[in-house]
Amino acid sequence: MVPKEVDRQLLFNYLEGNCSRDQLLQIREYLRDEAYRDSLNLFMEEEWASLDRQQFPPLPGMEDQYRKFRSAYITPKKRTPLRIIRKMAAIAAAILLAAVSIWLLLPRLSGPQGHGAATQWLSWHNLPGHRQEILLPDSTRVYLGPAGTLRYGRNDDQSRLVQLEGEAYFVVRHDQRRPFTVVTGALSTRDLGTEFNIRYYPGESSIAIAVASGKVQVLHTPTAVPPNTASPAAASAATPLAALAPGQFLQYDSLTQRSGITDLPNPSAIGAWRKGILTFRRQRLKDVTGELERYYGVRFQYSDPVKSEILITTLLDNKNLGDALDILSLTAGVHFTREGTSIMVN
Repeated sequence: MVPKEVDRQLLFNYLEGNCSRDQLLQIREYLRDEAYRDSLNLFMEEEWASLDRQQFPPLPGMEDQYRKFRSAYITPKKRTPLRIIRKMAAIAAAILLAAVSIWLLLPRLSGPQGHGAATQWLSWHNLPGHRQEILLPDSTRVYLGPAGTLRYGRNDDQSRLVQLEGEAYFVVRHDQRRPFTVVTGALSTRDLGTEFNIRYYPGESSIAIAVASGKVQVLHTPTAVPPNTASPAAASAATPLAALAPGQFLQYDSLTQRSGITDLPNPSAIGAWRKGILTFRRQRLKDVTGELERYYGVRFQYSDPVKSEILITTLLDNKNLGDALDILSLTAGVHFTREGTSIMVN
């Protein structure tokens, strides 16, 4: 049996009550499939370990509840001190109750929701240095990049609306009746049956969209849409900016509100960051190190600001931080001094 990894963010969303029907089915698979057992045990043990800093009120029968849970789900390793049991059993009891209640929750989450209700958002966030694959309630698959945030409007039954801050690769399940729209600042990207990559980091003027297969329609709104405020009505009111075919790349400058479209020489490289491949073509060293900050969870500083404007072209194929710095040093003619997560460019 090949071990499988649980989606930790999905487990957190479930414990917070933010799961769709499809996601609840995935949770049930975690509980039933032996291949997930080790990963699920590790998740629970790490969460319980963090409880030492928290206070829980004493509950009758808590110790007995925990012993039953642990004997059923976790292979004993050593005797657990009684003082920790009080804290761990509260979470254990909650998880047991959650597992039993999955089928009771399914009808509620799959039922229709009011058209007049405010949009409810499912959200995912990656810390720097982390990537994750997300299965949305409509079966669309999203690869969310480091330091990225994705929000999905879950109770709009007329359209599928997503807000993105960061970089993500979308594999959209096409539904002609319910368009899939990604809102990034002043641009909205509407799926016409496709796979595409979008990059938008607040604070950066550029929004980049590349299509790997199918087609997308890009629309423009006069002002950027703040987080958790997107709506189907606003998206539909946007004006058409461009229609992109496979292999085409659109770059939009939010300062000048101008855009340009180019044909990529190697469309198969779209979204290659999902596989740990970072490609830079005539980009400023400042932009390259900014990307590395997100991918490796470090911070760069420049002893000479002029060096940040050096243009470089390079490719980092699944390199660790040390190797990446060596390659940049040779390519840009600079030196790096590293202390922990702080790196000085000399």
